[in-house]
Amino acid sequence: MEFSRMGTGTDRPYVSAVIAEGRFVFVSGQTPTRNGLPVEGSIAEQTTAVMDNIAAVLASAGATLQEVIRCGVFLSDLTDLTDFNAAYIAAFGQHVPARTTVGAALPGYKVEIDCIALLPPT
Repeated sequence: MEFSRMGTGTDRPYVSAVIAEGRFVFVSGQTPTRNGLPVEGSIAEQTTAVMDNIAAVLASAGATLQEVIRCGVFLSDLTDLTDFNAAYIAAFGQHVPARTTVGAALPGYKVEIDCIALLPPT
């Protein structure tokens, strides 16, 4: 299998994404941070920050949110689902990737999202 790693963490074995087989971009779970600092606020504000982070990782791989084919969503409180969905839809527009949403303990965050994208053919 051919793959390349994008971005590394300094305090743990972590990469922002892996490109496999030349076209599949596996984006690691992104949390609501800006400039390395947690984003405080509503689930909508945190979701927007996460989607911005995903978009940035995808851009560095040569993709956009429109190439995302699947998302894994982790919410600390499933009662936030309606407000989460509004921000999620705003980020993706008419594009609707497959998605799984689960409740999870997320210390300090309301949302975390990972995804898989398919790079455009070259």
